[in-house]
Amino acid sequence: MKSLVVVSLAVLAFAAGSAGAGPSSDLLGSEPCSGTDGDYTQYLERQLATYRQEAAAAVKLGLTMRDEADARAGLLTAREYAQRHRRGQVSCARLSYRSDGLKVIGYLWRSQRRAKAPQPILIFNRGGALEDNKLRPNTQFGFYRFVQAGYVVIGTQYRGNDGGEGRDELGGADVTDVLKLLEIARSLDGVDPVNVFALGYSRGAMQTLLAAGRGAGFRAAATVGLPADLLSGYQSNPQSGGQFRKLIPGFESNPEETLKSRSAIYWADRIDVPLLLIAGSADPLVAAHANSIRLAARLGALGKTYELVVYQGDSHGVMINARDRDQRILDWFARFAAPSQRQR
Repeated sequence: MKSLVVVSLAVLAFAAGSAGAGPSSDLLGSEPCSGTDGDYTQYLERQLATYRQEAAAAVKLGLTMRDEADARAGLLTAREYAQRHRRGQVSCARLSYRSDGLKVIGYLWRSQRRAKAPQPILIFNRGGALEDNKLRPNTQFGFYRFVQAGYVVIGTQYRGNDGGEGRDELGGADVTDVLKLLEIARSLDGVDPVNVFALGYSRGAMQTLLAAGRGAGFRAAATVGLPADLLSGYQSNPQSGGQFRKLIPGFESNPEETLKSRSAIYWADRIDVPLLLIAGSADPLVAAHANSIRLAARLGALGKTYELVVYQGDSHGVMINARDRDQRILDWFARFAAPSQRQR
């Protein structure tokens, strides 16, 4: 089934079961999360600092991000912030698990209220590399929006990070860490192993499609700020390859192949998961026109099921339209859920 691309708050568009059987033996340990996310004032300061940094970078690239007043309007109110931090709603656990014989760290969020029916699984793939943008107990406020919608959310730090063993390869062997965590998630009590979905931001969007290409079996996936063509970006600016040289095995000897293998635009024919692509038109880190929009056009030519939403003047993480972003993701997952989940 091919989907029409959504045009809403956007300037660019194209036509186009049962509970787990018990924890896996690869789950090495689990402990309650510790740490806090600060008060509401600190939340505002962090969010606006990110906005200002991206807005300044956008200007240098000739992009126009929406005004700071719009960014402020898109943030949580003090009441919403307090609600999401209220005790007794979301439980968080820090996990250690085995992947390729290595100890890897992950996080698990789920409702503290006992569900009457098995819950769908959401695999969240974080952006960044190494310790940058790693998961925290209050990432997305404990994924409140998704947990409240009935999902069990689980994500990995990728190998070599946050006390884990091995080496982060930026989309290499660390894709196994996503697949292994998915296997563990399916084994947990109270989950629906059939209704499994994936969401990735930036590098995590890349990991999502790499995992899908390796048979993860997601019913649907969503990406935000996807780097769909690392190779073209590197070729146009070779000085941007510092992180590639540091993390990707074999990059120096064969940069073209190592970057193509991580760039969905070159193997779009293998993307068989219904895919929601979300981007901000003013993203200064991963250009929407060169990545999500090009991939959407390619998927359309291949007759794949996809949807593209590009938010006018929004950022890398689409922070200005965060409410609409999350609702679209939830609606997309619901659209492709197994019948048992749609009836809940």
